[in-house]
Amino acid sequence: MRTDTGPLRRILRDFISEAPDGRTIPELKRYALLETVYQPGKVIDAVRQLRRGCRNGEPRVINAKTRVHLAATPPTPSPSAEQGALW
Repeated sequence: MRTDTGPLRRILRDFISEAPDGRTIPELKRYALLETVYQPGKVIDAVRQLRRGCRNGEPRVINAKTRVHLAATPPTPSPSAEQGALW
């Protein structure tokens, strides 16, 4: 039976977003151990599932040297900018 890591992914995403340089896997595991109800072993699964929304530095394999950063999101246009484009 697989554990639902959805809540852990959200928690880790928030934790990662607080660090401009990203977080390492050991940092994420320690955070999971001390600050959540999740086992540190679930962090790797959660990071793999977050890959769509994250970019990983080298190396590509997720291990203790992996630093996880949130992917940059494109800015959303303001309603006034859209309206100006229409006229």
